[in-house]
Amino acid sequence: MTVRLLTLLLTVTLASAQQPGTWKKTNFNYTAYASRINDNFFLNADRGWAVNGIGQIHRTTDGGVTWTKQLDKTSKTHFRSVGFFDSLNGYAGALGWGDPNNTGATDTVILYKTTDGGLNWSPEHQLSSKTIERGFCGMHVFNDSVIYGVGRVRGPATFYKTTDRGKSWTAKNMNAYAAGLIDVRFFTKDSGITVGLTDTTHTSSRAIILMTADGGETWDTVHTTPRNNEWAWKITFPSRRTGYVSLQRNSNVAPVYILKTTDGGISWSDRLFSTTGYFVQGLGFLNDTLGWAGGTSLSPKQTTDGGETWTSVTIGNSLNRFRKVNDSVMYVSGAGMWKYSPGTALSVRNGVAVPAGPMLEQNYPNPFNPQTTITFTVPEDGYATISIYDITGAWVRTLAAGEMKKGKATVSWDGRIESDEEAPSGTYFYRLQTKNSTETKKMLLIR
Repeated sequence: MTVRLLTLLLTVTLASAQQPGTWKKTNFNYTAYASRINDNFFLNADRGWAVNGIGQIHRTTDGGVTWTKQLDKTSKTHFRSVGFFDSLNGYAGALGWGDPNNTGATDTVILYKTTDGGLNWSPEHQLSSKTIERGFCGMHVFNDSVIYGVGRVRGPATFYKTTDRGKSWTAKNMNAYAAGLIDVRFFTKDSGITVGLTDTTHTSSRAIILMTADGGETWDTVHTTPRNNEWAWKITFPSRRTGYVSLQRNSNVAPVYILKTTDGGISWSDRLFSTTGYFVQGLGFLNDTLGWAGGTSLSPKQTTDGGETWTSVTIGNSLNRFRKVNDSVMYVSGAGMWKYSPGTALSVRNGVAVPAGPMLEQNYPNPFNPQTTITFTVPEDGYATISIYDITGAWVRTLAAGEMKKGKATVSWDGRIESDEEAPSGTYFYRLQTKNSTETKKMLLIR
């Protein structure tokens, strides 16, 4: 089995660097809704949803400044995942019934859908679990038509898929591959990975990583950890070749590791996270080297060297899902919601010099198919990014990110999204963000 590796068409040379920023608590009222926020999903830096273990769905439209409760199914519905095709159409996945550690979860509906941005939610009866014990744990919105999902923690193992915006769903029994599945990530419509456990009894389990090259019809085991008392929990790929998986260990068992790949998921190796017991679940990376992990009441940890070393950092606790929005904004949910963003506002002018002229030139050709060139000017030495966004403001692809020298440079976009699929025809925005300023222009892709 081979995995196609993504190659960016860059004409600038970039050094590895981390985007400066800080973690701040959003205004989610966790005291009033004291249940871990299992998942969150953001269409852009402002609009997102959060789901928890007591049947609630909350939405923000201003980057976490305010939150509105949209649904409350009570603790009978244990929400574990959420994802949206666009600002109106989305899904929330639930644990289902029959889980021995969540006997209060009795809802036989494992997937709820909305067509009005979350104002109203209704059961997706195609995946009813009235006679089958199954549920959702991980969900990956691949594009505006495709969602992949897996479940569940403590089994049974199931792979879910829709390729037509939810008109039809399929559920594949995965018990032949794993005892339970927790997270999923696809790179193309055909190739992806899922992670989970070899045994529902934690002390007897090893973490397992599966890979598919045919859209989930068949799977290969690419990695099983050599240690017992491990479940593979969360997947993050800051780039196509570099990825990480968190390993949950119970009962204060140590040492604790995470897994890392540098070849797109084909091979994996351990990275030491803690020499003492630590219940790791949430894991997220902003780029190949800057990342965070957490999961207990202990302080989360940060790495700036791709997982080689970890130091304590103040975020929050019980972290479960990190969600990258763009090159400089990330959210994480757990015992509350936190947001990572630049430490100073963009385009600041209080005593800071701003560019004397435009930083971005109009792309050429425009309209284009299949490739266009973007020329830009960096006003001062420092970290800069240039990224593509769709008409809704959702991040599509990063063309360049790193330390740049003052002056003019060019990048090319081949009309593909980050997962290497062709972007559909339509209007797109390209944004240059530098140390103290940002600028955006519009372009048109015609297939």
